[in-house]
Amino acid sequence: MSADLNARAKLFRALSHPARLSVLRLTWQDALSGEHLARLMNLAPATISHHLAGLSEVGLIKVQQDGHQRLYRTNHAALSVPLESLVRGELDLPAAEDPYRERVIRAFLKGGKLVQIPAQRKKRDVILHELAGLFEVGEQYSEKQVNEILGAYHPDFFTLRRELVGLELLRRAGGVYWRE
Repeated sequence: MSADLNARAKLFRALSHPARLSVLRLTWQDALSGEHLARLMNLAPATISHHLAGLSEVGLIKVQQDGHQRLYRTNHAALSVPLESLVRGELDLPAAEDPYRERVIRAFLKGGKLVQIPAQRKKRDVILHELAGLFEVGEQYSEKQVNEILGAYHPDFFTLRRELVGLELLRRAGGVYWRE
C-alpha cells in the first residue's frame, strides 16, 4: 500500500470515532480549550487530548495559542474536500500541524508572553509567523498600534516589528503597516 493510501486511511480513521466527530461539531463555530471540551463532553482531559491529537495529526483541527491555553477549532478547508476526490486521490490531503512549530511555540510563548526572541533563525521565523497572526489581513495599523500589539508580547517590539517587515509578514509604507 502506498504512503498516500496510508495517509488517506489515517484520515478516515480519525473521523471514525464518535467523540472526534463531536469535537469537530463543538469547535465548528468557536475555538475551545481542551478543558472546556472535556467538560462539555463529560470526558477526561486525557481522553480529549488523545482525540485532539488524532484530529490535529491529519489536519482536521487547527491549534492556536491564547495566553497559557491552547484553543482548538475545526479546519473547515480540510472538511470541504469532496469525499470522491479523497477516495480517488485527486486532491492533496489537508495539512497536519507541524510538531516542530508546536514545540517552538510552547518553548518561547508562555503565559501569553514571548519569554525571549529566539536566536536561531528557524525558531525566530516560527515565532514571527505566529505573531503575524495578531494582525488582520487587509487592516491598516499605525506604528503606535503595531508597537502596542507587539509590546504586549515582548518589550523589544522594535526588533519584532523590524523582523516582521523584513520577512514581509507585515508591509510598511508611509508609517502605515498592514498584512497581506
